[in-house]
Amino acid sequence: MRTTIRTTAAALGVLALAAVCPAWAGDEAPKPPVKEGAALTPDAPVAVVNGQPITKGEYDRALSAYMRRFRQVTGGMHGAVAEPNDQMKADVLQQLVDRTLLYQEAEKHPVKDLEAQVDKEYQGIKARFPNEEAFQKALQGEGLTEEELKGLIGQQVLVRSYVETQIQPKVEVSDADVRKFYDDNRDKFATPAQVRASHILLRFPPETTDADKAALREKAAALQKRAAAGEDFAALAKENSEDPGSAANGGDLGFFTRERMVKPFADAAFAMDVGQVSDVVETRFGYHVIKVTDRKEASERSFDEVKDQIAEYLKAQGLDQAVQAKVKELREGAKIDLVTPHM
Repeated sequence: MRTTIRTTAAALGVLALAAVCPAWAGDEAPKPPVKEGAALTPDAPVAVVNGQPITKGEYDRALSAYMRRFRQVTGGMHGAVAEPNDQMKADVLQQLVDRTLLYQEAEKHPVKDLEAQVDKEYQGIKARFPNEEAFQKALQGEGLTEEELKGLIGQQVLVRSYVETQIQPKVEVSDADVRKFYDDNRDKFATPAQVRASHILLRFPPETTDADKAALREKAAALQKRAAAGEDFAALAKENSEDPGSAANGGDLGFFTRERMVKPFADAAFAMDVGQVSDVVETRFGYHVIKVTDRKEASERSFDEVKDQIAEYLKAQGLDQAVQAKVKELREGAKIDLVTPHM
């Protein structure tokens, strides 16, 4: 359950508004001037935005959430990044500043049932835990009190309402925009031809002598003759194939596109009709006998099939851009003071 509260803390903390607009902390955002100072306590401000402080505790929690998300997104490819670098720290601080700016603007547009919405979402979070003790332990692990969590939820509800009522209605996508996207991206709506085939593989390692290869080819040819004569291909594959991934399944490879297979194999498989057995095919893996069991011809989804999805995608893209533009406008008119001993 620790994962649940961590996800919640990330969603309601520094990365909360990224769910609305994931590109707010873009590299092009101008960085406010920096001031040096003494070491900071958790309650000390790391930044002041239009008179509203962002504390060291908020920053530390946000940075932890950022690093967890970074490791999840990269799938461990950057596992060596044990500590955040200066750019990561700067990005988190910028996100906190941008979050605060948008929240301040959202406060000018109150939500009538804010308390009820906050309580509903708060109760929904608690319901993910087996008991009160587990919930409190997770809160403590994230350095949050119940009131702080409710405060974060309230911020998200306010900002979400602001975006939905003040920004989103101004985002327009015309039928012409949708059609142009479809026409410019036809490849995204196309499905290439696919073949389903089974094979029998007789492997030969690179050091195999010509004599041994000839013997293997002769064995493959004998198996091809038996398969072409109508003998049970799956049984032949189970008994003779040296492909550990498919032999137990009677040599079945499932459906595949041409690009998934090495060229000699693909050329043979895509040239055959369903039920046909190939001649012996040589690839770098060895000798194959292939049987095509099914085919799917290339197809393309029509405009009418995908126009609603395209419209939703373009609206989301337009909303991202509109929110970024609003944050930039707010940033340019704001008084932002940064302190960086925590860096």
